[in-house]
Amino acid sequence: MLQSRSQNKTSGNSSGVEHNLAKVGVASSNLVSRSILFLILIILFSQKLFSASLVSLLEENIKSQIPNIIIEKLNIQKPDNLPQDFNEYELKEILLLSLKDDGGNLRAVYKMPNNLNKSMFFKFDIKAKVKVFVASRDMDKGQILNLSDFESILVPLNKYEKTALTSLPKVSLITKTRIKMGRVLTTRQFKTLSDIKRGDQITAIINDGSLSVEILVTTLEDANIGEIIQVKNENNQIFKATIISKNRAIIR
Repeated sequence: MLQSRSQNKTSGNSSGVEHNLAKVGVASSNLVSRSILFLILIILFSQKLFSASLVSLLEENIKSQIPNIIIEKLNIQKPDNLPQDFNEYELKEILLLSLKDDGGNLRAVYKMPNNLNKSMFFKFDIKAKVKVFVASRDMDKGQILNLSDFESILVPLNKYEKTALTSLPKVSLITKTRIKMGRVLTTRQFKTLSDIKRGDQITAIINDGSLSVEILVTTLEDANIGEIIQVKNENNQIFKATIISKNRAIIR
């Protein structure tokens, strides 16, 4: 009888110890989970502090070079060897070194706590598209570009050319070569259809106080209305003149 009670007591103590150990294990597991979560949050917050200002400046820089770009994703890779006091650095400016199909490199200039400047180099990943103009029909050489000749589409960054037309032309353009339908339009495919061409004879006005004199001059370069070009008179004297119409200019 005594032995049975002793066994029951021992069994009860054992169960209690196991229960307490289980509670300690759960508590330890919860503590580890919270620690891991806290560490992840610290890493994410640190990454955000590191990249926020850099990404903002980089995006502005890229858009200044490619105005019609639509950036879908932009991520700056955080290097492993950042200075311990990096959070005290003040970002001053960045320089875009390269921009390829899906990434590139940049140089960032920071002001350190000792007021000295430090240059740091970073890599970045990008996913973007650019609005360009493509030919909506075949065009022959010497054709004046009309609004019905092209349309705008979005192309991946790796299909974008630096010489691509990204805005509606403000002057008349004429094709220098044949252009097939669907081809991305570039500045090198066109020349400006100038209001005045080199060698044209126009009337130039010379103002001398209240006296205005009109003379015949020859233009020495192509020009559009409003531009200042060089002209020469019949005595081969050269003047600077502002084009005011297709056949008249004012000598300054």
